[in-house]
Amino acid sequence: MSAVVDLPPCSVLLLAGGRGRRMGGMDKGLVEFAGRPLIATMSERVQPITDDLIISCNRNAESYAPWADRLVTDEGDDFPGPLAGIRAGLAAMRHDWLLVLPCDAPQIDDDLLSAMRHQAACDPQRPLMLRRGNQLEPLFCLIPRSLQGELERAWQAGERSPQRFLVNADAQVLGCAQDDPRLANLNTLEALMAAAPRLAPGETSGTQAQKTGMPLADPAAPLSSGASAVLTHLDAKGHANMVDVTDKATTAREASAEALVRMQPHTLALIVGGGHPKGDVFAVARVAGIMAAKKTHELIPLCHPLLLTGIRVELEPLGSDAVRIVARCKLAGQTGVEMEALTAASVTALTLYDMCKAVDRGMTIERVRLLEKSGGKSGDYRAEEA
Repeated sequence: MSAVVDLPPCSVLLLAGGRGRRMGGMDKGLVEFAGRPLIATMSERVQPITDDLIISCNRNAESYAPWADRLVTDEGDDFPGPLAGIRAGLAAMRHDWLLVLPCDAPQIDDDLLSAMRHQAACDPQRPLMLRRGNQLEPLFCLIPRSLQGELERAWQAGERSPQRFLVNADAQVLGCAQDDPRLANLNTLEALMAAAPRLAPGETSGTQAQKTGMPLADPAAPLSSGASAVLTHLDAKGHANMVDVTDKATTAREASAEALVRMQPHTLALIVGGGHPKGDVFAVARVAGIMAAKKTHELIPLCHPLLLTGIRVELEPLGSDAVRIVARCKLAGQTGVEMEALTAASVTALTLYDMCKAVDRGMTIERVRLLEKSGGKSGDYRAEEA
């Protein structure tokens, strides 16, 4: 008969401090799963095992505060990664163990949390992390307080990888199956939708939950972080839907987007020096972007035809081997102009490629993204620095 190990009290750290890049800039912990913010589900999951629940967040502190005993933030404002949150959690913890979990793993269950704590308690000088199949999962880990000094030394030496730190600290490993859904990181809207199980005819979400023992999402529920995250181009049955904006107020709306075209230095020199055989490359690409913005509704099926009141496309060399494109669109209307700005930036980049492909077929188009938008019910948005 194996010995029963008494589980010491532990602090819990929920990591919610990232940039939210995979969520389109939305604060990941506040996006909804099963009709509730991810952070709410995770908080309630771990509350029975701790009286010291810490959330690492760098934005929206007032929204996270109800779900934690305390909040911590990274030391700097440059989003250095999850090890910064772990470092802050170790400095703030009240107990001898810190259980670290990502905020986007709402399917983790009590059995796995218990197994982690029991194995860690058998060797209290070593940290523990999970492994899914052959892949280590360093953000599912337990770290003893005794390693705080070691982590601080590693941090000051430039370490930023939780996995390297845990491996170097001789971490124990608790294995899980490759397809174990409890370790699924629902860090994109697509992943959240995929995790929402479909119910059999006549079956309710409650009966399905009893069968699986897993928390479920309502497949028809919007996935949102505020109004901006609702999937407005899908109806309740998942069918494509052009949004009815008839009753929306007419307001000033503006958006800007960027694209980056990388090329050989000699290609950029030809463009800037005016020696390209096709003439003024920037001028042609700029006109193409402006035309594309006006025709966005003909290219993107569910976009509305818009009467744009302003379109501006700027191209500038970036270093010796790249061109940065910024497209800005604005109007006074009932729907936003993000897609028009993104289309303008994309077609400008494609035209730049077309103009120069004869001398440089290896050019790449990168970092097409929304930079900022203003106006409308969803409010303002500004992308984080790349």
